[in-house]
Parts: sequence; structure tokens; C-alpha cells
Amino acid sequence: MKNRHVRHRAIFALILPLIAIAAVLSGCSGPGTADSLVRVYADDTAVNGIIVDKAGYIVTGDSAVSGSNAISVELKPGQSYAGRLICRDSARDLAIIKMEGSYPVLKPALQGDSDLVRQWDEVTAWVFKPDASGPVASKGSVTSLPKDEGIAYMQTNAALDPSAAGSAVLNKAGELVGMVAWNTGQAGREGYVLPSNEIKTVLSRAQEAEADPLVIASVDPPAVFSDRAVISWKTNRPATGQVEFGPKDSYGNKTALDTTMLATHAAVLQGLLPKTTYYFRMLAVDCCGNTAESKGYTLTTTAAGAQAGKFTISNIDVYDITSSAASVRWITSKAATGAVSYYMDKEAESDTESDKNFVYEHKFRLNGLRPDTRYSVSIKSETDFDESAQQALDPFTTPPSSPVCCKINCRISEFSFKTLQGDDFTNKDIAGKKVFIVFTKTTCPTCMQQALFLNDVYRNWPKGSDMLMFMVASSEKKADVEEWIKKYGLVMPVYIDATAKLVSGCQFRTIPTALFLDTGSVIRDYKSGGFGNRKDMEASLKRFYETER
Repeated sequence: MKNRHVRHRAIFALILPLIAIAAVLSGCSGPGTADSLVRVYADDTAVNGIIVDKAGYIVTGDSAVSGSNAISVELKPGQSYAGRLICRDSARDLAIIKMEGSYPVLKPALQGDSDLVRQWDEVTAWVFKPDASGPVASKGSVTSLPKDEGIAYMQTNAALDPSAAGSAVLNKAGELVGMVAWNTGQAGREGYVLPSNEIKTVLSRAQEAEADPLVIASVDPPAVFSDRAVISWKTNRPATGQVEFGPKDSYGNKTALDTTMLATHAAVLQGLLPKTTYYFRMLAVDCCGNTAESKGYTLTTTAAGAQAGKFTISNIDVYDITSSAASVRWITSKAATGAVSYYMDKEAESDTESDKNFVYEHKFRLNGLRPDTRYSVSIKSETDFDESAQQALDPFTTPPSSPVCCKINCRISEFSFKTLQGDDFTNKDIAGKKVFIVFTKTTCPTCMQQALFLNDVYRNWPKGSDMLMFMVASSEKKADVEEWIKKYGLVMPVYIDATAKLVSGCQFRTIPTALFLDTGSVIRDYKSGGFGNRKDMEASLKRFYETER
């Protein structure tokens, strides 16, 4: 995508400092991003920035501030404060700036959950234009949800100029769901938006980095041989790893950069001379681009032909465990082959990944694992002289393919509703079924309308379908629900969640709210505030049913 679209690099010199946005949700004025959009000056260049935390955190484009000598944040004309770049994420073209000094109370943008944004949802980009007296609303829809190098984006047909980069993108509730990233390079054309959840991830890292600066936490005594040495160290949080070394304290050589973000590190210094003193130090870079280096150390290699010692495996690490994969690495005291055997509990046969090359550092990626499954692992290495070493590792368990939460692509949490007959209706009753749930209240006029829509759809839906449709009345008494059902002639199931545990746990902003669940009880879609008419509801159900077949 980045090769097909021009990322925003241009400078726009005149940007008004404040934005006042109102939104409407269910007929009421919703929270907006008033006073949350600011001017960020990278040297003398003005670019957009969005206040995302009242502690002074501002987001903007990394390409806009990269290489600048001085950064300042202007809240309004004549009111500027120094800013400090604390995190860069060049892959997302996102930079986090922290305001410094004594600044007034800030009003951050109300953060929305971009995971809930679906294709064709309405969004509004509030864009600063140099020739306008204020921010201009550019409305449109989310036309696609593409990924680029593993990073999620939104594509919108809202008219965006290159100068719109860094502007706020809001949903209908007035919540920030993204920041304009770049467009096609032509004025008024569609553009791409970095979702707010991507921003939150980087912001969290930036706040962690500021609170706990990256340091080389400890260095183990090196394992020294005549022509090589094994160096092991730790950082106080995940970072890349590399060693500078050489026969002088100016070093001159570096090991290959290990880009894997880990807190435990190891490297092999190769090509050393016997009985020679070497200087070395460790280097680290965290995910925000912050660097750390250790103090200088020395080691002296052994004499040529000296006893190399027993062949050993060390510095074992199992990391980056996902629902379908895991990584294993280790170091051997001599050049050797490597193999990893792994198997699921209660399985007789194991799978093996191997490498016949004779190396010191061994890395394997185990793919095709099953989610929520416990694996036993053992590793083995052999030298060219028939020396071998092997070790069984502690078992690890892959996480579920879908975590339990109230977001898109999460499994719905445990629930227990009551039927009108007093029986329990739980997660077990929806297992293996596609599900459409509408959370409702008997006192809500919109809920009554949605109930009538669903009732008609329920009556006409093909019998024998594996789709379950029902409503859940939250914080309700049985008598009130029964009266409500009788009054409107409802025939579809209505269950009672008297404590509203699920609704309160999910923190739904509006009632009614509808959820679409697939056969694994995973939330695949979300509708807040209801459907405009019965046909809209029925069309959405049919699309969901056909998509999840």
C-alpha cells in the first residue's frame, strides 16, 4: 500500500490551533474533540497534532517532526509550550510528543474503540485548511479496513488533502477513532486513517518508556574461548540487542542486530584471536526508538588449542507465543546443528523443526500450533565431532485464538440469563450457533421499535436455521418484561439479565445495542443505537449469516 500511495510529507504553514466539534448520538449532543487539536511546530514548520492525554501527550506524524531540532506545541495563538519527542514509530508514521513546563488544563480527544468500526460506518474528518477560517468537516464512510505490513488502517472516501495528515477522525458519537495518515497525493481524494487503537498501543509504550527509561539491567560473565565469546545480558524491558567489540576501546566491530524485542539477550563474538584482550559493550533500542548502552567491559580469549570444555546449550528462550506460533532460541558453546521437537499434551507423535548448518545461535519459529493448547518442547544440538546436548524445556500454552472481551473478534464473556420460566440460559446454549442479540430495556422507546423489527424478522426467518435471535432485558423485573412482551405481541425469545452484569461489564454506551456472534461465540459485528428500519436489520442479518457460513 505504501508503494501505491503517497504518505504525507508536505508542510502546511497555516493551521488554526483549536477545533470545536459536536456530535449527535441517539438524538443527544455527544462528546467531541473541542480544544483537542493543536499546532505542533517542528522547528518552523506547523503540522497537526491531537491531544490524547491530559498529562500533555500529543500525537502527530513521525515524518513531520523527524529530524527537527526543536519542537513546540501551540494551544492557541501566543500560547506555546516546549515539546519533547518521546516515542517514534516510523512504521505507523506516528510520533508521541510530551508537553513540558507549566501548561493549562488540557482537554484530550475522547478516545473511541476503533475495533468497533466496521466497513461503511460514517466518519467525519475535521481538516485544517490554510485558506479557511476554521476547521472544515469532511464526511464520508469507511470503505475498507486494509492492513499494511501487519498494521491495521481504515480507508475512507471522505475528501482529504495531503495537508490533512494528523487531523482527527471521529465516529458518529464524536469519539476519536483515528488520525489521518496519508492520502493518494491529490487534493480532495480518499485517504487512509491510522486507527485509535493503534495509537493507544504506541501511546502506552511511550508512557512506559517515559516512566522507566531503558537501561542495560545486568551483564553475565562471558563464556570465553580462543576464537569466540558468548555474551549474555538483560534489559529492564523488551528491546533489540547488539554488541560492539574490538581490540581497542573504540570497538570497531558489531554483532548482527537482533531486532526481536526481548528482555533477555545473548550474542556470540566470533573471529577473535587467541590470548587477546577485547573491549565490548551492549547496545539496546526499545520500541519507541529510545537507546541504551552499557558501560565498557573487557575479556581475554584463551590460548589456541586450549581445552574448549564440555559442549553445552545455554541462553534458552521461548518467546513471542501466539495462538498459532511460538519462537525458540538458544546458544551452543560450539558450532552445531539445531532441532526442536514439540508435541501437544496427550499426543504420542511430535513435530520437529531442524537446521543442519553449524552455527552458535539457533532460532526456530514453530508455526501451525493450535490455540489454547499446552505444548511440550525439547531442543537438541550436535557438533561436527558427534558431540551432542539436549534439553527438555518447560511446557508452554498458546493463548485462545480470540480473547474474552467485548470488542470485535473477541469471544463473549461468560453470562447467565433467566428465561421467563426461570431456567438458566448460558454460553453453553449458544455454542456452535450463529447468534444475534439485542440488549434492551422496556422503558426505552427505541428499544420497543427494535423489538418490533426483530419480531418481524424472527417470524419470517427460515425454520431450522442455525441462527439464534433473542433479546436480553437488562436491569428488569420479570413482571415488567412479561407485560412488555404481551403489550407488543412479541414471539421471539426474551431473556432477563436482572443484574445487567454483561451490559455493565461491556460498558455499552447506548441501549439498544446489538451483537453478532459467530459459531465460536466470537463477536463479529456490533450495532449501537439500533437499526433504521426492519429491512436494514434483516439485510444486516443476512449479510452476517452468509459471511459466517
